[in-house]
Amino acid sequence: MKKALLVVHRYKSEDDDDWGSVAKDYGTSDLVENISKMHPSHDWRPATLTEARELMHKVKIDRLILVPMLKDYIEELNAYPDVQVDCLTADEYGKISKPPFAFLRKDYLN
Repeated sequence: MKKALLVVHRYKSEDDDDWGSVAKDYGTSDLVENISKMHPSHDWRPATLTEARELMHKVKIDRLILVPMLKDYIEELNAYPDVQVDCLTADEYGKISKPPFAFLRKDYLN
């Protein structure tokens, strides 16, 4: 399975035995879960910008998707060979992130 990173500003991480890290905070873990449903051919992990740079030197990463606040880094990350780099639009980000309060939740992925 191809490896992919969801590049976020920050998150609470825990090392994964296979590769990369997993998110311990519910917000980032929900984002990764939802992006995995949208792109099931990839094995997704969260990463900060610094972690993504390090991982691309250690592991063959096929795809990066950046959250909207990191869109200014697309050009830099596109310089890495054989990595597809995209950035979520604000609308896409809103659809895959879950609101923190139950009364705000909607079925965004349908």
